[in-house]
Amino acid sequence: MSPRRSSPRHAVRLVTMLAALAFAGCGGDGNEGPGGSGGPGSPERSGGSDLADAAPAESPAEFVKQFERFTGIPLKPVEGDISGIRLEVPLKPSRFARFGAYALLWTRDEDSRKRLLGRGRPDGDGIYWQPAGNSFTAVKPFGPKLVLRWIGRPAKRTTVQWDRLERAVEAASGGKASVLESAERPCSDVGLDPEEGDTGECSVRGIPRTFVDADDELSTPALEARVLGVESAAKLTSPGLAPLVPDGRFLIVAYRVVNTSSHPIRFLQPQLSVAGRTVPEYPEAAFLLPRSRELPLPPGGILEAHTAFDIPSSVSPEDGAFVLPVARNGSDDPSLELHQGLIRVSGAPTRLPKPRASSGARPAGD
Repeated sequence: MSPRRSSPRHAVRLVTMLAALAFAGCGGDGNEGPGGSGGPGSPERSGGSDLADAAPAESPAEFVKQFERFTGIPLKPVEGDISGIRLEVPLKPSRFARFGAYALLWTRDEDSRKRLLGRGRPDGDGIYWQPAGNSFTAVKPFGPKLVLRWIGRPAKRTTVQWDRLERAVEAASGGKASVLESAERPCSDVGLDPEEGDTGECSVRGIPRTFVDADDELSTPALEARVLGVESAAKLTSPGLAPLVPDGRFLIVAYRVVNTSSHPIRFLQPQLSVAGRTVPEYPEAAFLLPRSRELPLPPGGILEAHTAFDIPSSVSPEDGAFVLPVARNGSDDPSLELHQGLIRVSGAPTRLPKPRASSGARPAGD
């Protein structure tokens, strides 16, 4: 089965095609497997609740505030819809990889709510399935006013995307924060900091994060990873090429990844989280630094590689954390929009291990 990657552009096309619906939203359509927490490629795990339930949302404003708290998505209430107040989903961040294409509406009255639900009967999960051309829309009410539509489904079947979305809407509308997976609960609410202190899992701006110390292994259904060593460098040199000089200084990270999923990994997109900012890997360095093999990484395959990040000279590299995507929708590549795994740099060996690759750029010291 060949993987199909979703994109925000695909989400825009999907919403445009469905503009004739009673109300519209935006999102995306992943190539994911059957629904249910802990499904293939999902590192989401349940855990004890540290969040107390609150009163249900009684207005669009209350729901919007709580939904952004749990998902990082700032919905925009829009008046003028005949059925009520449309809660418009922004293009960025849409979190379409996590949730799929969806729309939300706060209905005016019971008649408006009934019109949106249609004349059919709900299934065992309270979902009203409505045909829409060659696809289906899942419609579900939450409380007396809020209606969720999950758009453009190829079959009357939910997926892990629906599970994530349903939990977020239920938590925001019903005040039931305890329905969230432990990794979906805001870090600020549960008293955790992914970059320091206790290890565990929680979410930052709606993106789940699982974080471990440098001497531990990051273990998820999508991959296992370990930081093998770190080093700072003022530049990178390679025979026959001009030196690569950063704006600040390079932090070079040696790491190992094992593909623990049942699909190949074509891309990894490592990042560094440091001083409240996200730093992508330095693009030119990624091609020069040694690695044990090229991608794609087959199931069970092992990759050892070095990568570099351009960090400000004033920032201590020990304050950072190495970031990898650790969840996937079906056969799609692991995505940082789904779940991020962090390995803290503090405490890692301060010298790079001998590269397994035969050649590569060499870091030049300060």
